[in-house]
Amino acid sequence: MPPKPTMSIAATLAAHRSKTASTSKYQSSLGSNNNGKPQSNPITSSTTTVVAPPRIPTQAGPTQPPPPKKHSPSSIPKSLPIHQDQVVSDATGSQINICCYNTTGEYILTGGVDRTVRLWNPETRFCIKSYEAHGWEVLDLAVSPENGKFASCGGDKTVFLWDVMSGMTIRRFSGHTQRVNAVDFNDEGTVIASGSYDATIRLWDCRSQLRAPIQILEEPKDSVTSIQIKGSDLLAGCVDGSIRIYDMRMGALITDQIFEPITSVSFSKDGNCVLASSLDDTVRLMDRANGGLLNAYKGHVNNKYKIRSCLSNSDAHVIAGSEDGKIYIWDLIEGEVVCRIDAHSKIVSSIAYHPSEDRMCSASVDGSIKTWSSIPS
Repeated sequence: MPPKPTMSIAATLAAHRSKTASTSKYQSSLGSNNNGKPQSNPITSSTTTVVAPPRIPTQAGPTQPPPPKKHSPSSIPKSLPIHQDQVVSDATGSQINICCYNTTGEYILTGGVDRTVRLWNPETRFCIKSYEAHGWEVLDLAVSPENGKFASCGGDKTVFLWDVMSGMTIRRFSGHTQRVNAVDFNDEGTVIASGSYDATIRLWDCRSQLRAPIQILEEPKDSVTSIQIKGSDLLAGCVDGSIRIYDMRMGALITDQIFEPITSVSFSKDGNCVLASSLDDTVRLMDRANGGLLNAYKGHVNNKYKIRSCLSNSDAHVIAGSEDGKIYIWDLIEGEVVCRIDAHSKIVSSIAYHPSEDRMCSASVDGSIKTWSSIPS
């Protein structure tokens, strides 16, 4: 018997809302008589109505989010990495802007205001290697698919391509006129994309000795804060409130507006949805096909600083840092806070999910790096 086809996130959300609407309509009809007037004893359902990272200019003032709904430990899915596994690095006061796994999940790379990239073994808490070349703080990192190289960018307006083993820079890509906020590899590891405060995205050929970028994308109207390449698609989030998807193969561009400064964007695993964090204390799930809002996730604090969000490996949960030092996890379908973790003493600037296991790592402005597991230690 052939396996049942897997529904996309958008289709699953649509089915869930349809079911919820039908249930609400049925319950409403139970509470009224044939004339539509309420009965004396209606039957109703009971419902309950984390540079700190580089600051992004915004006119919006701070807001106080509503307190998240509390969940008992038994109601939290066992697959969620909510248990502290290792303190890879204690709080040093040297703020960290980015943490990420290599493609196999064996090691963690971090970068911050001390201008140094570090390679960690999260199991032994040992710093295997340090990479020093940046003249200003490191703002983003990306690991090549084969794990032998990685790219870094930062406040010195430069993108560095590194050899992991030797610790030497292979190439230095210069051309941006302002700090470089984001960097990523294509699936083959042959092209690097970089997004900058100068409101451009530049593509660099890793194999060529040319100093100039192979392409410059100038559609953004403000600082480019986050990028991701998936297949032939380049996803970019900007302070101008736009989510842009470039089809590099067809030369097409799709732009969707959320009208709030965006700090983080990423594709879902199936590529049909986009997760976007913005400076209105909200993480949004957008339908790539039509730009529609599928769900919004609130409860955390994010109205001043660049904070990253991500999806779990199963795309079942949304995870984000917060300016209050906590990590928030939402159910993707329901949109409710499933768990709130007291993770760090200051802003949780970066979150990364393990590529194959139910684990994640987090980094903070307080200088600490932690790993989290679904199994209690």
